[in-house]
Amino acid sequence: MRGLTLLSIALANLAAGQAVVSPHGELIPPISGPPSPAAQDYSPAPYSDEVAALVDLVNAGDVEDALDLVLAEDTRFTPTEGCFDTGASLTASLLAWGYGVTEDSFFTTLVFSDADSAGEDLCAVGQAGLIYTSSDGGVVWTRRDDGSDPSSLYEVAYAADDPSKVSAAGSSGTFLTSADGGATWTAFELPGEGSLTVTALERPSAGVIYVAGYTPDGMAALKSTDGGASWNYLAHGFPAGATCFGMFFLDEDTGWLCGGTTGSPYRSCISRTTDGGETWELWSAVGPLVVNLSFADADTGFAVGNDYETIFRTTDGGANWETVHSFDGPDYEYLGDVEALSVTNAVAVGYGGCVLSTDDGGDVWGYLREPSDEPDWGHRTALTVVDPERWFAAGYGAFERTDDGGIGWYNGIAELGLPPAVNIYAFKTGASAEPGPLIIAPYDCASENPWFDAPGADANGSGTAAALVAAKVLGALETGRNLGFLFTATRYSGGDLGQSGGRRFLAKNPGFECRAILDLEAVGYANDANRDLLLTGNVPGEELTDAVYGYAHDYVPGLTLYRTTNGFDFGHDHGAFWDAGFLAVLLGEYYPEEDERNYNIGTVHDTRDTLSPGQMLHAARLATAFAAAEALFADEVALEPRDPYVFPNPFRPGRGHTTLTFAGMPAGGLIRVYDISGSLVYEGTADEGPYVEDGLATWRHTWDATNSSGVPLAGGVYIYYAQGPRGDAVGKLAVIP
Repeated sequence: MRGLTLLSIALANLAAGQAVVSPHGELIPPISGPPSPAAQDYSPAPYSDEVAALVDLVNAGDVEDALDLVLAEDTRFTPTEGCFDTGASLTASLLAWGYGVTEDSFFTTLVFSDADSAGEDLCAVGQAGLIYTSSDGGVVWTRRDDGSDPSSLYEVAYAADDPSKVSAAGSSGTFLTSADGGATWTAFELPGEGSLTVTALERPSAGVIYVAGYTPDGMAALKSTDGGASWNYLAHGFPAGATCFGMFFLDEDTGWLCGGTTGSPYRSCISRTTDGGETWELWSAVGPLVVNLSFADADTGFAVGNDYETIFRTTDGGANWETVHSFDGPDYEYLGDVEALSVTNAVAVGYGGCVLSTDDGGDVWGYLREPSDEPDWGHRTALTVVDPERWFAAGYGAFERTDDGGIGWYNGIAELGLPPAVNIYAFKTGASAEPGPLIIAPYDCASENPWFDAPGADANGSGTAAALVAAKVLGALETGRNLGFLFTATRYSGGDLGQSGGRRFLAKNPGFECRAILDLEAVGYANDANRDLLLTGNVPGEELTDAVYGYAHDYVPGLTLYRTTNGFDFGHDHGAFWDAGFLAVLLGEYYPEEDERNYNIGTVHDTRDTLSPGQMLHAARLATAFAAAEALFADEVALEPRDPYVFPNPFRPGRGHTTLTFAGMPAGGLIRVYDISGSLVYEGTADEGPYVEDGLATWRHTWDATNSSGVPLAGGVYIYYAQGPRGDAVGKLAVIP
């Protein structure tokens, strides 16, 4: 029928596989086309005792604390409060650790796939079973689903002769019907035991319903003559390997299917029936996939393609089609839907919120609204006409209507009662203000029951937890270079076609600079046979891949790490930075054998008990080493010495802490520790060094956290005085048993 977000899913399934990797130093050549040049030259930071000391601070307790924060909610699926609340917790922690924080809230991860109208009544459906209805032409909307059906809905259709009857369908064989205009819904069973994904739906009468889509065995088209109670397969006329993406029926007997083949070259396919699906006549030509079509009468129709802003026209009922409009731009010029208002007037919607129209039968098409490259302007995948002036469009972050024939539009998606996605960027400016490292981690997740149960412990609680550990360790320190952490909410829950959280961040921050990027994805799962991690880089970033591999060797000696430069980004955040010319590398799990893979990802079984504490600790330490090595020391900067400090603080003996270290002191600097009553507990001097801190020689002192009688410190708050290069420093030390 109308909008098709499923097209992006089908095309993503055609992605190429990963290259072979080799351990311990061998770099594998890329298997894609020639790489783009790197944005800046790169040389790794030398070994530093300061970095080693910071990495040594990271223990299992730090990882557990970070996981506590990330996994507190039952779900982190983007349109849920759980994801929103997790983002708020991340922001609060980062602020407490001394970072500046900016938040970018948006709705482009919220996907409505289709909409239909029957007079003033409208129904819109979308991801994870979303159903909304309106009875006033799209001004006020009511949510009708309860979130209990996790299947995504891709299509919706009112019965042409009875607007109280409406059907919706989508993934996993889902087929719903309503007899009260969409207020309540009943599930019917489609043939195929849940294997059919419905990508097209029409209901030319209360009794007759057509659906089409794909199964593991190929395309399928079905017809019901009893309102969905029973179904018969149709000989749809499409060639082998083709997929149907749209459908339009004028009446119970006359209708069309559209789609195409994804082999090389792509072929456009449209078939028609005039006898209720008994026989079909196919038209096919080399061209883009045809995603939707609409007819003004039995002769005149329009169809739209998935690329080149392609619009087709027929004047003989679909026996022949001609391309009447196309535009070969720099990107993916996707059109999602078209409505024939009359034999002379039609409207199409698509990429970047564009709206095109014709008033001369399709000879000339012009923009009512031009496509925008702003990240908040997602693709429109569905269009329905209420009356000649009022239309409604839906898609990625789009839930909008026009009351003046497409001149002005109002997007009401923020009024639906669903929380936005939030990208969180935490930063601190280094003394030199030079570009420094960026660590990225997506914190949202999905499952087969995303509204209520999406634990996402590995994907992507583990990567986020590792990033949080690094952020906490470096939070109290001055850095030579700038330091940033980007937590995204668009990796697992959807998003615009090809838009990761990283892509959105770059679009919103066009002048952004950084020295090197580490993207942390699933890093916490390990079976008994495999506790390895993998660095995935690209050819322009080979030196960065080598450097991070070296950081692991220097600072995380227990980690078995593999590396490759395979050139594919697999939709991860770092891919957006590759495309923009930045140096970036992905850290994830490595499975040399397929049966070692974590098949819990994306399911309700991706729980905390499946994580390996040792694997998580290695990932957190490598993230800390990368951030510290890249941020602490600038190329050319004369820094003022910082005041003395103590770590770990708080001191947690129950989490494995055994010693306290006073740092940033001159040789022989005096240390005194008092309890809250003012009694002296401990006295010592800076006798270890020199260490290089901020380019300056400093000394340290290690204390076993016992008093002068050798008794371990009791829990509580202590006051310390430490002699520093600029005078005595006073601070608080917390001991938590």
